[in-house]
Amino acid sequence: MNTLIKNIKFWLPPSQIRYIYFTISISEFATGLATPLLTFLFFSTDSSLFPRDLSMAQRGVIFGLFIGIYRLAGLFSNPVFGFLSDLFGRKKIILIAIVGIFIFGICSILALIFHSVWVFAIGACIFSFLWSLRPVSAAAINDVTDNRHKIKNLAFMQFFIGIGAGLGPILGGYLGLFKPMGYHYMLPFILVVIFSVFLFIYTNFSFKETLSASNRFTSPKELFLPSNIQTLFSNKTLYFLMLINILDQFSWGAYYNFMPPITKIVFNYGISSVGLFIGLIGIWLIVSTGVLIPFLQRYFNNTQLIIVSSLIGTVGVIINYAATFFPDQILAHYLIWICAFPIAAGDVILFCLLVSLFSSYVSKQYQGTIVGIVYIVGMAMWCLAAPIGGYLMKWRHNGAMVLCPIAMISLLIFLAFSLKKEWFKSLNKMN
Repeated sequence: MNTLIKNIKFWLPPSQIRYIYFTISISEFATGLATPLLTFLFFSTDSSLFPRDLSMAQRGVIFGLFIGIYRLAGLFSNPVFGFLSDLFGRKKIILIAIVGIFIFGICSILALIFHSVWVFAIGACIFSFLWSLRPVSAAAINDVTDNRHKIKNLAFMQFFIGIGAGLGPILGGYLGLFKPMGYHYMLPFILVVIFSVFLFIYTNFSFKETLSASNRFTSPKELFLPSNIQTLFSNKTLYFLMLINILDQFSWGAYYNFMPPITKIVFNYGISSVGLFIGLIGIWLIVSTGVLIPFLQRYFNNTQLIIVSSLIGTVGVIINYAATFFPDQILAHYLIWICAFPIAAGDVILFCLLVSLFSSYVSKQYQGTIVGIVYIVGMAMWCLAAPIGGYLMKWRHNGAMVLCPIAMISLLIFLAFSLKKEWFKSLNKMN
C-alpha cells in the first residue's frame, strides 16, 4: 500500500502547476468547439461567409491562404509572449491568451451575422497572435520541475490538452447542427465566449505564479545582450533537435490542417462526423501521454524514443495518404480513422521529448524563451504547409496529404545518418 501511494505521489505533478492543467484543458475544450466548424465555414454552401457558387478548388486555395496567415500570426506570438513571460511572469501572459479566445468568439459571431469573412479572419488572427497558452504553460511547468520529471509533467500537459482537444470538437460538431437565430454554425462560438469569461475569472483568482523573481529578466534589453544570446544558442545540439522539430511539425501541421477538409470533400463526411474525427485525435493524445509515454519510458532511452515515435508517425502518414485515394472503399474509411492514432501518438511523444530536451539545455532564466522558440519554429512549419497544401488541393482534393510522408521520410533519413553521431548519443545523458 505504501509503495502504491509513493508511486501515485511520484506521478502527480507539483501542486504549484495543477491549476495550469485545468486552465489549458478548459481552454483547449473551448477553442476545440470551433475546430470542426472551420472546415464547414469554408467548404459548406450553408456558410454565409462565401457565395454558394464558389468552387471547392477556389475554397481550398482560400482556406490554405487563411490557415497560412492564421498560423503566421501565431508564429510571432510564441517568441514575443514567451519572452514577455520571462519578463513579467506566466500568469499575466496566460490571461492575455484567454482574452484572445474571447475576441475570437465575438468576432466569429459578428462575422456570421454580417456575412463577413474579413471580420472572421481578423478575429481569428488576433486570437492566433495572443494564443501563447501552450508555450507559456510549458515554461511554467519547467519552472518548478527538475530534469528527471520534465517529460512526465509535460506529458501531463499534453494529456489535459488531449482531454479538451478531444471533447471540444466532438461536442462542437454536434452543436454546429443547431441554428440559433437562424445562423448556421453559431452556437459553438457563443459557448467559446462564455468559457473564455469563466477562464479569465478562474485564472485571475486561482493561478499561482511559478516564475520566481530571481529567474526573471529585469528589462527587455537584458535578453538581447550579446552574451545572453550567445549563451542561449551556444550548444550545437539545439540546432539538430530543431531540425527534427521542423520535419515533424511540417508533417503534423499538414495533417491536422487538411485532414478535416479531406474528410468532408473526399469522404463526404457531415459536420458531426468531422467533429468526431478531430475529437478522436485528441483522445489519442490522451492515450499517448497517459499510457504510451509512461510505458515507453521504462524500456527506451531518449534516442530510442525519438526513433520509435518517428517510425510510428511515418507508417501512419503513409497508410493514411494511400487510403485517401480510395474513398469509395470501406477499408479506406477504416484506415483513416485507425491511422489517426499512430500519427497523433508519434507526434506527441516526439514533441514532449523535444521540449524536455530543449529545456534541459538552457538555464531556468531562459525557459519561456526557449519554449517560445520551439513553438515558433513549429508554427513556421504549419504556416509553410498551409499555402502549399492549399494549392496541392487545387491539383487533387487529397493533394495536401503528400506533404506528410515526404517530411516524415526525410526525418527518418536524417535520423539514420545521426545514429552514430556524438550529439545524438549525448541526448541519453539529459534525463
